[in-house]
Amino acid sequence: MKGLQPGRMLFNEENALVTYTFFAGFVLVQFFMLGIGLLGSRGFAQISRLSDAILIPCVTVLCVVGSYAINKLPEDVLVMFVFGVVGYLMRKLDLNTAAIVLALILGPIGEKNLQNALIISDGSPKILFSSVICWVLIVLCVVGILSPIFMGKLEKKAEEDASGIDPDDKKPVDLDIDND
Repeated sequence: MKGLQPGRMLFNEENALVTYTFFAGFVLVQFFMLGIGLLGSRGFAQISRLSDAILIPCVTVLCVVGSYAINKLPEDVLVMFVFGVVGYLMRKLDLNTAAIVLALILGPIGEKNLQNALIISDGSPKILFSSVICWVLIVLCVVGILSPIFMGKLEKKAEEDASGIDPDDKKPVDLDIDND
């Protein structure tokens, strides 16, 4: 906020009135939100009973108005539609949307830090492999990338073991261990 520097000086005598006013405002807003939530919960629940023919156009209009209102640029509306289609395709293809959103958020941060590390090391990529922490993070990334493959194989093997079918000949396996 203008004129306020975060840190220990935020609570000194000059800024105390402004700082504590904001805190009091946040507390009051929480109580107002609680009241609105309690009073409006039945009405909000009725919205979910609306048919998709009414709900989807209303949500679409609100999305278009909201994306245009931020910068008053039609390009923002186009970007909103493109990402809406991308999200729809991700859901249809059964992709993990949370992982992709996380990558979109953390990607620029990681790129900036990679650039800083390469500047510090005069462009040498050896800095990425120079410590134990780097190697631990590399191993964790590789395990994270390969884990869906291994988990799929383990689940398939567990299903085959539970069904009692040998995967090689597809004949039922005799699970009875009696020596008659």
